[in-house]
Amino acid sequence: MPFDSLCLAAAVQDCQALLGCKITKINQPDKHTIMLRLYGPAGNRRLLLCANPENGRLQLTERNSENPAKPPLFCMVLRKHLENARLLAVQQVPDERIVRLDFAAHDEIGTPTARTLVLEIMGKHSNLLLLDTPSGQIIDAARRYSHNVSRHREVLPGVAYLAPPVNELPVWHRLPESEFAKQLLAGDLSLPPARLLQSRFSGLSSQMAQEICCRAGLQGLPNCEELGLYELERLHQQIQQLHQIITAGQFQPVLLRQAGQPQDVYQGFYPLPLQSLPSLEQPQFASLSQALDCFYQAREERQTFTNEHRRLAKLVDKEEQRLRKKIQLEEADLQAAGNAEKFKNAGELLTAYLHLLQPGQKQAELPSFYNPDELVKISLKPELSPADNAKRYFHRYNKAKNAEKQITRQLELNRAEFAYLQSLGAALAEAENLADLQAVEQEIRAAGYLSGKAEQPKAAKQTAASQPRRFRTTDGFLLLLGRNNRQNDRLTTKLAAPDDIWLHTQKIPGSHVILKREANRPFTETALLEAAALAAWHSQARQADKVPVDYTEVHNVKKPNGARPGMVIYFEQQTLYVQPQDLPPEPEEA
Repeated sequence: MPFDSLCLAAAVQDCQALLGCKITKINQPDKHTIMLRLYGPAGNRRLLLCANPENGRLQLTERNSENPAKPPLFCMVLRKHLENARLLAVQQVPDERIVRLDFAAHDEIGTPTARTLVLEIMGKHSNLLLLDTPSGQIIDAARRYSHNVSRHREVLPGVAYLAPPVNELPVWHRLPESEFAKQLLAGDLSLPPARLLQSRFSGLSSQMAQEICCRAGLQGLPNCEELGLYELERLHQQIQQLHQIITAGQFQPVLLRQAGQPQDVYQGFYPLPLQSLPSLEQPQFASLSQALDCFYQAREERQTFTNEHRRLAKLVDKEEQRLRKKIQLEEADLQAAGNAEKFKNAGELLTAYLHLLQPGQKQAELPSFYNPDELVKISLKPELSPADNAKRYFHRYNKAKNAEKQITRQLELNRAEFAYLQSLGAALAEAENLADLQAVEQEIRAAGYLSGKAEQPKAAKQTAASQPRRFRTTDGFLLLLGRNNRQNDRLTTKLAAPDDIWLHTQKIPGSHVILKREANRPFTETALLEAAALAAWHSQARQADKVPVDYTEVHNVKKPNGARPGMVIYFEQQTLYVQPQDLPPEPEEA
């Protein structure tokens, strides 16, 4: 969602509460962003100015930012000129995404002076500039450039400030109705109404144009070839109404969220409820700054979640690949060790027919014990005596048998570890937030796959241990589902009653599911099938058509001593073959 001139107007209105406040601290979290701390009658406030090409904005914020150990040069310049300066005015250049903040300051020898901080939100050309107000010269800028970059202007210290080029088209709300109609109809009428508005007037974002057309009843119109006087009048009327809202500052900031999506997944923000997007939920906020705080915090947490999830998934996948190769080699060694009986048989034949062998033979053909008509070919070492060749085969037999035992033991351990890694992968797939990821990371670290001290993600919240997810079957039975291996253990061994039903996909990593028993009410077939379908959905077999799910009473589920988290054995189970299907979760307690 673009931070358009309407958003900037709402942000400027929020900033009027800062007039008269004094700057107490200046930080620069990154090359695009300045954070001003101000103090006044309302206490300490933070003002964020961001010239990021994608996230440019102006807002009050309650959020802390992490700052570099060494302040950037532009931050040092701002501290020199603006610390202890008093904010006098916050003004938007009319209909533009440019805002000027005027300050009463003092120079290095204490002489009163004036400074202006300019935020230009213009996509990839966005910038922050500090000006000497009396002379209009640039003191410094977050992004300097010369005429080699821009033919229109230079942004360098000591150069006179020149505003960005202005669109020559008429401003969207300044024409009377007749001139508005003439200007609009002179455009390409094959365009949809919103596109035509944008092409003929300046200062209109795509979202503003779509909203105007929607409020005028023209949203579904494929083109403008049949626009009549009524439609033109409606368009002009809605433009004037929207302009009156801006002039009066009657903003109603909202966040935009798709119905059914998690509460912290937002599509965008806007200073007004959008009639053009009726399918979206639009929770309202007291100010645009509050909405922006909520939006960017949620987005940063989602980005942190994505990065952390990718890092842990990559680690688990790497370990899985390592074990997969190891298991393949051990299986090949085990197959080779299966020749032990051949070595034993060769040794016994050589011993039995020792009198028929001659020194220096390279091969012997001896009758089989089981079929005298069949001759068994045995390779010999000519440098060894017949008796030593027999001893050699018995030695190879003993070595192969010992290797088979060791390989079998190690193969079982590696297969169990591989299954455990798959369960970690399933837990990562179930993770919905940073708290879930941290629980899985702790388990990965405890298992020895990660070394060093655990680092808390920047956006992580300090929360209590998460509880199992709760669901209800259509006939009212409670279902509990573990989010990760440790929670699976706790759910199965601590929280579940002995006569509850435990469900898990057969030989497939996934979550433990508990179907809670109710007093004087037997389990229904519907409840069992839905519980099994839920277990299948929250497993690595989610995409399959039919999934085997085992179920048994909880007292038949045991955790062996020393077993890894989430690993159990069970008996007296029955199996259902179900299609994976999710259920709507019950709201979690705050």
